[in-house]
Amino acid sequence: MQQLSQRAMKQSLHHALLLKGAKGIGKTEFAEQLGQFLLCVNKGVSAHTVAAKRHLAPCGHCQSCLLIAAGNHPDLYEIRSEKQIGVDAIREAIKKLSGSAQLSGAKILIIHDAHTMTESSANALLKTLEEPTNNTFLLLLSHQSERLLPTILSRCEKVALPSPTRQGCIDWLSAQGYSNVDDVMLRLYGTSPLELKEHLKSPPKVGYNEVVENIGYLSLGTLNAAVLATKWQDDAITIVQWLQVWLVEQLKTGPHNIDALWEMQKGCISANEQLRNPGVNKSLVLVNVLQSIAQR
Repeated sequence: MQQLSQRAMKQSLHHALLLKGAKGIGKTEFAEQLGQFLLCVNKGVSAHTVAAKRHLAPCGHCQSCLLIAAGNHPDLYEIRSEKQIGVDAIREAIKKLSGSAQLSGAKILIIHDAHTMTESSANALLKTLEEPTNNTFLLLLSHQSERLLPTILSRCEKVALPSPTRQGCIDWLSAQGYSNVDDVMLRLYGTSPLELKEHLKSPPKVGYNEVVENIGYLSLGTLNAAVLATKWQDDAITIVQWLQVWLVEQLKTGPHNIDALWEMQKGCISANEQLRNPGVNKSLVLVNVLQSIAQR
């Protein structure tokens, strides 16, 4: 953040930044803090950090900062979508950016999950990326930047945000009031602390140990995969993730049929993608994965 802030003060910050990194590491918070800094009228040096080190920061008191805190800054635009970002959303944002800043400062557009832009919406953004209006900044966020069109990637400066270390994640969670986090949860979400925190707020109904126990029953033939899939379908995504953790453990402990385990892992990856599609038959997706494990 400090390097970008320093470049902004020197007016050498690239107008289009691609903030990329794992899901749940704080890309949204990073982008919003950078956006506030760029919009702040009195941005400068502050000593208000945990380590009491001086750093560049927004003032927090000017009209821009107060409007951002209230959630209604007229020159800060954000695009979000639970599915795909369509061309209409991009065109509307570009229209807003094309005019003068209402507060006579910068204009900021934050595109969340930029990789969900359709080809049409990505192409609609290209001209703005190539020829931005004065003092305009575009911040694209993505945890799957490889899905972005090459033409978009080539016009953005890439800013890779690192995932935290395991200990860093534990320390952060402890500061948030979550100590003694289950080791399996850390393995599953340790690189995405914000996601892990959400899961800790509302723990999954089906725990890892329960999944492992039922895998044993499936292998013995004393439990039917279809029955188990029906029981677990409401938590299908979590179940598949637990299965992936179990498969990794199998690979570590050996000896096993490595090829078979890798095929099951590929099946889990495919299941994860299918389960994120609206209207998918979760029970059917889950039963296919469970049957492959039962037949290993």
